Order: sequence, then C-alpha cells, then structure tokens
Amino acid sequence: MTARFKTYSFSFDSDLPLDERAKNIEPTERIFELRDSGAVPISGPLSPIPDNDEGAARFYLDRLLGEVVEDDVVPVLDPETPALVPGLLMARLEDTGALGVKTVHFTQVSRSIPIFGTNAVVEIEASSKKLVSFDAQLSNVPDVSHMPEMSAQQCYAQLRNFVDRTLPEQPGRSPKLCFFAYEDGDDWYLVYHFEDVPALPVEVKGATDEGGKIGGSVHCHSHALSPRQFQPSYNFLIDAHSGQLIYSFSGQPLLDLPVLCKGLDDAGTQRDFQGFQAPSDFQLYDPQRNILTFDLGSNDIATTSPPADPISNASTDFASSTPAGISAHFYATQVFDFFNGVLKRKGIDDKGMKLESVVNCWYSPHGPGPSWPNAVWWNNKMWYGQEVSGGTTTSFARYLDIIAHELTHGVTETTSDLIYRDESGALNESFSDIFGVIVANWYPNEPNPVSSWNWEIGSGLGHGGGPMRDMSDPTRTGDPDHWRDNKHIGTSYDNGGVHINSNIHNKAAYNVLTSQDAAGNSILTPVEVAQFYYLTLLRLGRRATFSDCRRNLLKVANHYFQGVPGKRLAVNTAISDAYDAVGIL
Repeated sequence: MTARFKTYSFSFDSDLPLDERAKNIEPTERIFELRDSGAVPISGPLSPIPDNDEGAARFYLDRLLGEVVEDDVVPVLDPETPALVPGLLMARLEDTGALGVKTVHFTQVSRSIPIFGTNAVVEIEASSKKLVSFDAQLSNVPDVSHMPEMSAQQCYAQLRNFVDRTLPEQPGRSPKLCFFAYEDGDDWYLVYHFEDVPALPVEVKGATDEGGKIGGSVHCHSHALSPRQFQPSYNFLIDAHSGQLIYSFSGQPLLDLPVLCKGLDDAGTQRDFQGFQAPSDFQLYDPQRNILTFDLGSNDIATTSPPADPISNASTDFASSTPAGISAHFYATQVFDFFNGVLKRKGIDDKGMKLESVVNCWYSPHGPGPSWPNAVWWNNKMWYGQEVSGGTTTSFARYLDIIAHELTHGVTETTSDLIYRDESGALNESFSDIFGVIVANWYPNEPNPVSSWNWEIGSGLGHGGGPMRDMSDPTRTGDPDHWRDNKHIGTSYDNGGVHINSNIHNKAAYNVLTSQDAAGNSILTPVEVAQFYYLTLLRLGRRATFSDCRRNLLKVANHYFQGVPGKRLAVNTAISDAYDAVGIL
C-alpha cells in the first residue's frame, strides 16, 4: 500500500463556551478542516472535559478525529479499545506561560512503533482545559512487517557502507525502530533510526569544498571556522529488512554568521546592513534573514539568468560601488523585519524561503534597455529596473513602498492566493497597496504617527509627476473611491480593473487606519490594523470579494477585543463605517 499522509486542522475563534459553540454552528462556517476532502463540523456535547492536560487533549482528539469517517484514521481511534486515541503516543507538553495556553504533542504509532514525521498538536487553555486549536499530520497504517529481519547491530554494520569515514564499534546512542515513508507517497519501510552519527553520507561528502566544509562553500561559509564544519553529526534510517540506507539528514544546524557592512544606496544615503564574509570578499547575503541580492549587469531578463553569487566587495564598506544593490538589500531587510517582527511571519512563504533581489536588469518585450521603469515580484524573486535619463540612472530599488507592495504579492501568493482578476484581483492589489503604505511609513520610528503619513503609492511615478495611487484620495489619480463607480469588472481591460477598483478598498483601509473617537483619539493603532489585515488575508478564499474581506476583518477584530466589550464595539463600528463609506457592504 502506498503511504498516504493527511493534514488536519481545527481552530476555535469564538468567545462562546466550547459546549455552547458546538450547539450553535453556523452552516456556512468551517470549524474543522480536512484539507484533502473539505470540512466536517463537530457536533454533540463536549463535556465533561478531563482535568489533566493529556486527558483533555486526548478527549478533543477522539471527538474531532471521530467526525472524519475515513478508514485511514480508524486505527488511530481504535473504537474497540477503551483508551482514547490509542494510536497516538504523547511526546511532550509545552507551557507557553504568559499566553495562558499549553500545547500537548503526540506521535502516531502503529503496533507500538512510532511513524516517522507524524504528529498531533493540541492547544488548550491552561486553566479551563478548553480547546484552542488542533493540527496534525497523520498517515495510513504501514503495511510493512513490524518484525525486523536484521538486528540493530547488523544494520549499524551496514551503515559503514554508506558513510565517508570509519565508525566507532558501537553507535553513540541506541537506535530506535520506526516506520518511514516519503511524504509524496512511496512504499513503507521499517527502519532503525541512528542518531548523531559522526560521519557524512557519501553523496554529501562529494559536495564538500576543498577545505572539507560540509555541503561546500555556497552553503556553509561562516565568519570564522566552526567545529560543526569538520565534526559532522548525521541521522541515518537503515532498512531493518534489507540493510539499505533509506534516508539521512543533518543532526545539527549549519549556521552562517552575518557581518556588519555599509554602503551608499541609490539615493546617496549611507546604509548599514548585514552581509556575509566569503573566503575572498564580502557579499550582499544576509544569512540571518536569508536575503540575497544579485546584479544582472544591465542585461535582459528574457535572455540572462542571475549570477550564481550575490553582489560582492573587497571590504565591508561597499561605498558607492553598487547603489541599486544596496537599496534593494537594505529595503528587503526592512520589509522582512516588518513581516517577521510585527506579523510574526517567517519570510515570504512563512517557511524561511530565500528573499532574492536582482538589480540592473531590463526586459526586451518592453523595449530596448537599459531603461525599464519597473519593479516586479516574479518567479519568486524581486526584479528591479531603472530609468535612464540625461545620463542619470535611477533604480526602482529606491522605492520602499513599491518593494513592500511587490513582496506582499509574494505573501498573498503563498496564503489566500487571490485570483488575479476582477474583484478578487482588485483585492489582491489592494492588500499590496495597504502593506506598501504601512511599511513605507513604519520607518524610521516604527511607526510614524498616522497624522504624518504619506498615503501615496509610487510618489512621482504617476502621470505628470504625481503618484501612481493615493489611498487618502483615489480620485486624485482618476480612480474610483466608491463601489458604485467600479470599472471594467468582467472585461479584459487591466484583468477586470484590478489596479483601478483596488482603490475602492484602499479608501476603506485608509478610513480604518484614520478612524477616531469623539475626542479625536485613534481607535486602532497601526500595529493592530496591520495585524488584522494580515490575519484577514490568511482567512480569505481565492475568489474573495471586498465584502468577504469586510466580514473577515470584523471577525478578526471582534475576536481580538472579545474581552474588552467597549473597545470591541468601538472597533466594530469604526470598521463598519469605514466600509459603508465606500459602498462595501
């Protein structure tokens, strides 16, 4: 039987007691999500809840997984056994302290043998034991024999054939028997898991550089040599039936260390930033944030690939050698820090993907270079063109609002993935404008007071030297500021008016950001607005409308202020008024 892994997720976001919540499920609301086959709501009474952490977690697992009628999950539940979810073994308990919640972690087992890579995490309130959230990756039952044909010592002897050096007579840690399969579907294996083995897989050894660093110089440069680079620690999974190597991975991080660098950006401003010391130079590579900046050398994107290595310099002072590169690198860092620090998002895809920028490029279908007045998120990279006029070159990497706008497209692409057409496409553009303006006004005082904000997108880049768009007054650029004036939806023009109708939602967001109470005080802080729109973006479907955004924004804000009724009402009113004013109902 081919291995099958499924992901399950549940989040509880109401201020009603859980048992009351179960009795009042809205038919259209999905509170239990099975990503493979839709949503299944929980039902029936959910009390009494056990008063210990593991017991409460097992109680919820039994109820939630019991609602999924799938043969794959039945062995986890094992209805013929009195114990709750006997197919899950508790792995650890984490107390988040000030947040008032605990997370209980489980591993799936089959015939008492762990299944590698499976997990179930139940988050509960520390005091009441009420359910907060649940996530799990579970598998079908391995169909390979659970009885090993080889001993652990015999498999350890076989391991010597797959590594680059002589091993000690005995493994340093006792191997663990487990089931393993590749996530993309494959046969099941019964394996011995050997941990912290002081050797490299032969194929990894082949990728080391001349100095013997693991993985080669591209991956493992650091400010100074580290023992990790010469004293490896690897994990190996050896088939308990055949003695073959099935899987291996490093048992320790291979961390690159940043170096403080400086240089002049495209506007002539000195910037301090994190770079990286390679063997013979310093690079525009921030290993802490995984940001790399490349120079295409005034070549055509259509015919030239980015170089293998980032922009480099002989010293940490890049001076004025690469102003466009310094701008791109510095502003990418600011956008990253905003999303990471304010929104708690680990990079564009929330998984730490590389944030790569390419400067000094042009695109031949637009016209002959070197002028290419554009900046675009494309193929998981930022590409920056430039304007060349009268002997002066101005890189689009100097515009923080545009950079934040484009990188937000990357965030949208890896979250709701709003369809780029008609109303959902306009919403896609509006989210990029919202975060473009917020990020641009965030620095240097994190953030500046809203009363002093610049609400323009692309100042000086629009018709007649004006902005491309203005959130505070869309009509200034000839765009609509009310739904009754929407244009081109359902046509091929501008993909159904995505850059035009986005201004209607932009104006609503401006109204939210600038909302005040009777005394003239801001109702919401910029931090709250940024967080609420981000959480709303995560909730939306691909074909979401402006009205869907309004409804979800209200849900997020109401949940956030559920313990402060007066504030909750004021915020609810402010958001409703902001959207009413532009005809988004």
